[in-house]
Amino acid sequence: MMTSTQEQALIEFTRELVRIPSVLGHEQAMAAHVREEMERLGFDRITVDEAGNVVGTVEGRHDGPTLLFDAHMDTVDVLPRDGWTYDPFGGDLQDERIYGRGSSDMKGALAAMIHGVAGMDRETTKGRAVISGSVGEELIEGAALRHVMQSVRPDYVVIGESSELQLVRAGRGRAELVIETHGRPSHASTPDRGLNAVHVMRDVITEIEALLMPTHPFVGCGVMCLTDLISIPYPAHSVVPSGCRATYERRLLPGETKESLFSELREAVNRAAAADTTVQLATSNYESYTGMRWEEPKWYAPWQIDESHTLVQQALAGLRRAQLDPSMRSYQFCTNAAYSAGAAGVPTIGFGPSSEHHAHVCDEHLEVDQLLGAATGYRAIADALLVF
Repeated sequence: MMTSTQEQALIEFTRELVRIPSVLGHEQAMAAHVREEMERLGFDRITVDEAGNVVGTVEGRHDGPTLLFDAHMDTVDVLPRDGWTYDPFGGDLQDERIYGRGSSDMKGALAAMIHGVAGMDRETTKGRAVISGSVGEELIEGAALRHVMQSVRPDYVVIGESSELQLVRAGRGRAELVIETHGRPSHASTPDRGLNAVHVMRDVITEIEALLMPTHPFVGCGVMCLTDLISIPYPAHSVVPSGCRATYERRLLPGETKESLFSELREAVNRAAAADTTVQLATSNYESYTGMRWEEPKWYAPWQIDESHTLVQQALAGLRRAQLDPSMRSYQFCTNAAYSAGAAGVPTIGFGPSSEHHAHVCDEHLEVDQLLGAATGYRAIADALLVF
C-alpha cells in the first residue's frame, strides 16, 4: 500500500506531466521529465533509445522473467481549443479529478507505473520490471514499442491503456484501406462521353456498406468506417473525374488476417462490377522527435490471450490480493498490444485507469481514485509475477 505522502507525490507528478505538452511528434520535454522522475525514484537503469522512448528498469537480485509495462507519452492535439472549460495543459485538480490533455490517455497510467513499481524490493525480486514511456502511438500503434521490445526482450507485457482497472485479455486491431476507382475523363458538358469514377465508387461503397461484419464471442463486432472520399482531380472543374479515392478504417477481430480482409473487399468490388479498382493498405509516415522515421503499411493486428494463461491468472490473483476485483474485458480500440501480442506473440494483458470515453475529448480528465488504484494494481501485477 502507498503511504499518503507517496500518493500525493504520484498525484503531483501526474499533474506535472499533464502540464507538459507532448502532442504526437513532440514528446521530448515529456521524455526528459519522465527520465528525471525515474532517476529521482532510484530506477536501476534508465535509457532513452534512438526512437525517443524512455525505458526504466528495476532489476531484481535473482534470475527471472522480464515484465514490461508500456504507456505512450504522446497525445492527440487539443483542438477545438474553445471547447475546453479547463486549461488543457493546466493539470487542474478539481473534485478529485485531474484535468488536461493526456490525463486519461495516458499520462496517468505512465505515472502510476513509475511510482507503483519503483519501490519493489530487489532482494526478493526475480527478473526485472521495465517501464516504457513510448512515442508515436497515436499514429502508428506498436512501432515504437517494437523498438523497445527488440532491446529488452520481455517475457510478458502489460499495456496501460484505459480499462477502468479491469483486466483486458483481448483487443481489436485496425487496418486503414485505400480504394481507388478509375474511369474515363470527358468534358462536364458531355458526361456521356466519359466514365465517372465517382459513380463507380458509389457502387463500390454500396457493396462495402452491405458487408456483414464478423463477430467474436469476447471482443464483439468488427467495424468498417468510411473516413475520406475525394475525386481525382479535385476540384474537378468542368471535367468528369477519371479517378476517385476512398479511405476506410476497419476495426479487426482476433482471427482476422490480411488475406481474409482483402478477400471480402475483392468480393464487394466484383459485385459492384467495378473493373480496374485497386484496394491496398494505406502507408504510415511518421518521424519521432529524435528524427527516427517509420514508413510501413497501416495494419495493426488484433489479439487475445486465453483466460487460463499464466500471465492472466497470476495478474488476476495479484490484483485480488491488493483488494482489487477486476472483471475480464477487451479493448474496443487499437493499442500498442497490436505489436506485442498481435505481431510478436508475446503474452500481453491490459490494465489501466480511467475510461476510454475520456480520451481525445475536451475537458479530458482522470479520477484520482483510478490513478491510485492503477499504481496499486501495477505493483500487484509485478509482485505476482516477479516476487517470491
